[in-house]
Amino acid sequence: MAGLADLARSRTSLADNAIEHCLQLVSAWSLLSDLSFSDLLLYAPVDEPATSFVVLGHTRSVTGLTVYETDPIGTEVTAQQRPLMQRALLEQRRAEGLVPRAIATRLLSVDDPLVDENVGGIGNRLTIDYIPVRLGDGAIAVLAKESDPGLLRHPNPVERRYRDVWERFATMVAAGDFPLVRSERVGEFREPRVGDGLVILSREQRIDYASPNAISALHRLGVLTNVLERTMAELGVDDTTIRRAFASRHSTVDELERGEVVSVIARCHPLLEQSRVSGAVLLLRDISEVRRRDKLLVSKDATIREIHHRVKNNLQTIQSLLRLQVRRLESAEAKAAVEQSARRIGSIAIVHETLSGETADVVDFDAVAHRVVQMVEEGLGSTERPVRVAIDGSLGELNGDVSMPLAVVLTELVQNAIDHGDGGEVRVTLATTTKELEMRVEDAGIGVPEGFALDRDAKLGLTIVRTFVVHDLGGSVSLGRAQPAPPYGTVVEVRVPRRGSALPLG
Repeated sequence: MAGLADLARSRTSLADNAIEHCLQLVSAWSLLSDLSFSDLLLYAPVDEPATSFVVLGHTRSVTGLTVYETDPIGTEVTAQQRPLMQRALLEQRRAEGLVPRAIATRLLSVDDPLVDENVGGIGNRLTIDYIPVRLGDGAIAVLAKESDPGLLRHPNPVERRYRDVWERFATMVAAGDFPLVRSERVGEFREPRVGDGLVILSREQRIDYASPNAISALHRLGVLTNVLERTMAELGVDDTTIRRAFASRHSTVDELERGEVVSVIARCHPLLEQSRVSGAVLLLRDISEVRRRDKLLVSKDATIREIHHRVKNNLQTIQSLLRLQVRRLESAEAKAAVEQSARRIGSIAIVHETLSGETADVVDFDAVAHRVVQMVEEGLGSTERPVRVAIDGSLGELNGDVSMPLAVVLTELVQNAIDHGDGGEVRVTLATTTKELEMRVEDAGIGVPEGFALDRDAKLGLTIVRTFVVHDLGGSVSLGRAQPAPPYGTVVEVRVPRRGSALPLG
């Protein structure tokens, strides 16, 4: 299904500023739908004479029952079917009529004598209130409030209040004052809706009405007295949001807090009459539980980062102890083995150090790879035997449980390449596909012996590589000669399957 803008451009002659106005209306009209207990549909004329209309938008209220079980967006109706809609657009004034339910809900585009928009007996019909959507000096579309009188509940004081406010907003739509010019963004939380809690404010910013849920939200903020005819400031509640809405005539939003345990989102919509503020609607939504969970998650993330930091410190301590042990060893073979173990531990420590600075369990593996390579170069290089390792490509961000073994694998492969590469350059290539992570390490040494089998002839380093790649990561390792003629060189290719959305293309 095309979006509103695409649908308007392909099916109507609305200008760009008119389409933008419609988009703003649709983004804010859930408030109107809830206040009216009805479905709202946005109709735009297909042509200049307005002989037919296309439905650009539709919303259902959370306070009442819907009259549309299917999606009507994109459907056309003719002016012959809806003469009052055409009149509302061309004459720029509201109109109300009745349409047989079977015709309205199917939105038939053929002439049908049953259509009668003269207000009379209700029967099995929908009540439709047509409000011209004004922009500048003219009407660009029609907002239709469509409801089934048979589904309406017995009127009560709450519903009467809501419908009165709906009438004020409908007047603003017809006058071009709604949607409001600018609306402040609510942030990461869902917009408060009428059912969350509604307060009606007078021109003097005093409370004319507060719904039961609004009273509960105010109780959470410490308001335990009668709220009617009082301002929020008199009740001890921060009224910055309200004052800003009255002064700017924009929809404003803020988060009201009481201590560290209570948080309430307050959204204030000013009510305008002849472009002057005549009152406001304040929506309140208690998000204390959401905030509490957020704080628990933040605390959990901080704890996890602290654990990674301590593990890194412990691993670095072990690495230092192993290096001290190397100085006391006399056997060259023993020294090499302990140094290799120290570098393996160092590569794991690098990953933990990276994770200790992240809010999520993801690691920039490219940064880890460069640090691992630097560590190996410093450990194996010397003035007599200079070592150079070049890294090309990228793997991007990886989960910690993937980065850890891959860092050790890279350490082992680079160590092997330096040891058997006769001092030449070692090249590391990193790449990603939609399905795999690829790592390739190539040296310019004598190459692997004829008949070499990884599962049979591998020593400790390659055995560690094979274990991590095949058994832990479900990947594959291949080993062969880099060149067909001497010096053959050795190339090792590692392929690991990607794991879901946490592994974006590098």
